[in-house]
Amino acid sequence: MKGPKGSTCPLSSEPELEEMVLTEEDEFLIIGCDGLWDVMSSQYAVTIVRKELMTHNDPEKCSRVLVREALKRNTCDNLTVLVVCFSKDPPPRIEILKSHKRRSISAEGLDLLKGVLSNV
Repeated sequence: MKGPKGSTCPLSSEPELEEMVLTEEDEFLIIGCDGLWDVMSSQYAVTIVRKELMTHNDPEKCSRVLVREALKRNTCDNLTVLVVCFSKDPPPRIEILKSHKRRSISAEGLDLLKGVLSNV
């Protein structure tokens, strides 16, 4: 499955690692394989998990919601998701001030809309 380092073999079992120092502001961690990140941005996944945690505060349910969303988006890769919470309490609500400015749809929103419309 894996060739020697530097080979042209398309598969690799070496994980992408990044070391970070957590702060008090960090609420949870989403660990997912390509099947998740190929079909949604990290910000979209964070938005889903945060909303779900505020509703039921269950990281296992959040993982399932992300898997279902990735499947709806027709992921074609391995799909494993794990949500780790750093607090037993749900995340606090964030107040977002209403803006009177008109907003356009994001690229991710446009892709989601195209996916929905192509399934109709």
